[in-house]
Order: sequence, then structure tokens, then C-alpha cells
Amino acid sequence: MKKIEAVVPHARLGNAFAALKELDLGGLTYYDSKGRGQNPTPELHSGRGTSTYRPEFNVYATIELVVNDSMVDKIVDKILGSVSTGLAGEGKVFISEIEDVIDIGSNKRGESAI
Repeated sequence: MKKIEAVVPHARLGNAFAALKELDLGGLTYYDSKGRGQNPTPELHSGRGTSTYRPEFNVYATIELVVNDSMVDKIVDKILGSVSTGLAGEGKVFISEIEDVIDIGSNKRGESAI
């Protein structure tokens, strides 16, 4: 089993959800996140539009999924295809090994708990 964590621009979260829905996944978790990489954050207009400022962090969303090994490439392709425009600073996808999963309600373990 693998855990996929995709940090994507918050504005493209709907695109990612629509693409992942096509795969008929069991479920996912997402949360709002902020961060910065090597690229500077863009300047934004203030609330009244009279001045600009540069926020310290960019606004992202992090999507987490735990899936069978056979699904990893399909999921990553869907995420990249739905959120990437080819520009730097669009986020990251992290893939890590999951040793075990336990469903709290049913007490199932392993891949049957996904």
C-alpha cells in the first residue's frame, strides 16, 4: 500500500477532485495548507485595491490518499493532468510506503481496510 500526498494550488482543487472521481476511489482526505518554495510569492492587491503586498506563503490544498500499489500511477497521472500547467511552483506529489491500515469501525486490517 502507498500513501499519496499531493500539494496543489487551492484554486485547482476542484479540477483534482473531478479527475479523481473518475477513478472510483474509496475515499480521500484533503485540507487547506500554506507553504512556499523557491519561487517568490506573487504580489496581491490589498482589500481596497489601493496598494499591493507580497504574502509570506502561497495558499495550497493537500490531498491524501492511501491506495493499493497498482493504483498509484493512475492516481498520480490524474492529479498531474488536472492541476499542472507546466509552470514552476505548482506543488508537489509525495509517495510513501504504508506498513498497515486499520479501519476503526470494522477493525479490518491491511488492504481490506482501504
